[in-house]
Amino acid sequence: MFITIEGIDGCGKSTQSKRLSEWLEGRTHVKTIRTYEPYSFREFILSSRGISPMSELLLFLADRAEHLKRIILPELNEGHNVICERYNDSTLAYQCGGHGLNLSYVKNIIASCKFPEPDVKILLEINPELAYSRVLERHNSQDKFESEGLSLMKRVSDCYLNLEGYIVIHCSDMKEDEVFAKIKLELEKRL
Repeated sequence: MFITIEGIDGCGKSTQSKRLSEWLEGRTHVKTIRTYEPYSFREFILSSRGISPMSELLLFLADRAEHLKRIILPELNEGHNVICERYNDSTLAYQCGGHGLNLSYVKNIIASCKFPEPDVKILLEINPELAYSRVLERHNSQDKFESEGLSLMKRVSDCYLNLEGYIVIHCSDMKEDEVFAKIKLELEKRL
């Protein structure tokens, strides 16, 4: 299975993807790989400030192409499960909702890349104020996106909620274990 976990910074993607990979490997008896985006050009993308939204979009797409070539497709071809934190919908949410690029235009560009679609997409939906407070607690230095603050997170969150095809987990008022229980329940229906 190819599973993506989406959501704004501070929603719990890393925590839930770790738990999910352990559970899925035990449940399916298939090796499960965790990965994330950006991947190949991570440091450059997350530290570059002041570049245009279109340049940023193209960097993310180049990064995804390398990520697919080096990690995702080889693992899937070996018959392994892959859980990826962020994928195409992050690009749409951040570049369109967050930075104002035209959604239809960016969807067409992504479609022309012919990236494989995930089998399951999970959106961890959370109140942006809560997520931003978690980001601030997590560390003192912020990457390019985190430094853009709460207004960016609100725009990105709104965009995610207008995209389709997710298992949506509303996790603002839930503890970590409750979120994971909902994820497992939804995945059990698909296994």
